[in-house]
Amino acid sequence: MMNACLCVSGGRHSCDGMGRGAARMSRAVARAALLHMLPDYLASAGVSPDSIFRQAGMSLDDVASAAVVSRSQIHHALALSARCVGIAEVGLLLGRSADPAKLGPIGKVLATARGATAEACLQAQIDLMPTMQSHVSIALLKRDTEMIWTHRLVGDDETAWLLHEGAVAFNVGMLRNLMGADWAPEHVSFPHACKGLRRSYEDHFRAPVSFGDQGEARIHMARSTLSRPLQRASHPDRGRDVGPASTGPVTTIRRGASDIESAVERMIDATLADRPVTLQMAARILGLSPRTLQRRLDDNGRPFEQLLDDRRRALAMSWLKDGGTSVTGVAMRLGYSDVAHFNRAFRRWEGRSPMGFRRASKALA
Repeated sequence: MMNACLCVSGGRHSCDGMGRGAARMSRAVARAALLHMLPDYLASAGVSPDSIFRQAGMSLDDVASAAVVSRSQIHHALALSARCVGIAEVGLLLGRSADPAKLGPIGKVLATARGATAEACLQAQIDLMPTMQSHVSIALLKRDTEMIWTHRLVGDDETAWLLHEGAVAFNVGMLRNLMGADWAPEHVSFPHACKGLRRSYEDHFRAPVSFGDQGEARIHMARSTLSRPLQRASHPDRGRDVGPASTGPVTTIRRGASDIESAVERMIDATLADRPVTLQMAARILGLSPRTLQRRLDDNGRPFEQLLDDRRRALAMSWLKDGGTSVTGVAMRLGYSDVAHFNRAFRRWEGRSPMGFRRASKALA
């Protein structure tokens, strides 16, 4: 049986810093396809992928369709996953298992790399990054015999550490597929403090690893190894296209109020039983200020408190009609600490008690 793993910032199952949403507003957006490897990984670890994605305001369909979401939602999903599986180095595992073909034009470049050089592949990936996410600065720096790949997430705070680690692990894995399994970088560095075991990072990259050095992740490589013609493509057996939905720059797409409302509803549904998400929590996850989120919801016709009330009402009616859960059980699943509070709320919604509603529903069945 899969563990739903409810991790709500400020709730009874607090994530102790690993499951919190972004602490600042972020305008960065990204395609949910960046997390294409996460559902299978979570399922193999006994954690419900649907629960993790809903707590971050996303759905599994968002991943399959390469939908554009706030990058802070991706940070939140990764942090929840690390907390639930109990592995701080989960970014390394996910980056290593990433399928380039799920990354749109970037994957096509890597799948047809034969005859090119690793340097050319890295540069092509940099040029195509706007098709996957905005507000990211990636560069190749050439210094004598060394080449340095740099990765900076513009406007993100310390919650971005897992995405940094996943990006570095993906690129090191890609280069090993291109140049041979024995290839290794000369040095890897991250902008954040070490969250796991330093030895795990050094074993993974087979190179020295440092943390907290500068505001970007870096891969230091011998320049000579990147200029040789490649004899194979990266992941040649994974040549599937992800379709036209992932080919446009994400900077041209702005999420509508209805999309934001749907994201908030997913968060509400996923957290009711533990502690319902608040406006402030939802805003952090979406990379918005509470005032901006409330305004966007108001513009769509339902403020946050009404959304919460409407979801509780709809779920209560569904579970009471189903008959498989006691009234007390329904109250607990909806986040009420006292069944009397639920009874009062239900009378306000339907003009009768939950038991009265259940009896009437059975009579009509």
